[in-house]
Amino acid sequence: MTLTIGPLSLPFPVVLAPMAGITNAPFRSLCREFGGGLFVSEMIGARAFVEGNAKTRELTRFGIDEDPRSLQLYGTDPGAIGEAVRMLVDVDHVDHIDLNFGCPAPKITRHGGGAAVPFKRRLFAAIVESAVTAAGEVPVTVKMRIGLDDDHPTFLGAGRVSQDLGVAAVALHARTAEQLYSGTARWEAIGELKAALTAVPVLGNGDIWEAEDATRMMSETGCDGVVIGRGCLGRPWFFRDLQEELTGSARTPPPELGAVGGGGG
Repeated sequence: MTLTIGPLSLPFPVVLAPMAGITNAPFRSLCREFGGGLFVSEMIGARAFVEGNAKTRELTRFGIDEDPRSLQLYGTDPGAIGEAVRMLVDVDHVDHIDLNFGCPAPKITRHGGGAAVPFKRRLFAAIVESAVTAAGEVPVTVKMRIGLDDDHPTFLGAGRVSQDLGVAAVALHARTAEQLYSGTARWEAIGELKAALTAVPVLGNGDIWEAEDATRMMSETGCDGVVIGRGCLGRPWFFRDLQEELTGSARTPPPELGAVGGGGG
């Protein structure tokens, strides 16, 4: 079971979601030891990167064996997004760019960023178009939420715009920004998005806590792959569980405490 995102062919339809302070290069390397998929960097601010912020530049570093090199950008300025993508592709040789329109943190959304951007349809389209144009042959994907709240859904419109502008895939965290990470992810929205988009893969995110949840999400919604966030915290072997579940292989028992403490398993 593979997943194709533009020119990237992944052995398994599994993506590690960017998580600030967590999905750094060592953690990505550890997860990759257990299973295949696409392992995305922490969220990077486009303007800070373009302006040469040292801390931001440090976050863009990859392990020497990382392949493909996948990075997530966020920002509200199409010009800064485009310049950041050009630098990342031409200088840092990044193989995949993910655009963050799903961050629900109030410190981001109150300034119109993250999950608030799709509500501004023209700005959203300008950011996506700038990134896709600057990336050239490098695939650009979009990660978003259902909308700001129940009264302001944006995912279907944003998904169609993304598809029309040439993104390689769209991922949906099936919660609103207002929900943050509370309540239950509404997988039916993932199914709606999959039905609406016919030219690009749709990935589902939200409430995948066990490997069986991934296959159930794909079965119930028809999505092409899954995005894993909090479900892998403290257990990088979750990617092995997912790989075995998706291939129908016998399940390997979780590592014992001694192995976990020693960094292996």
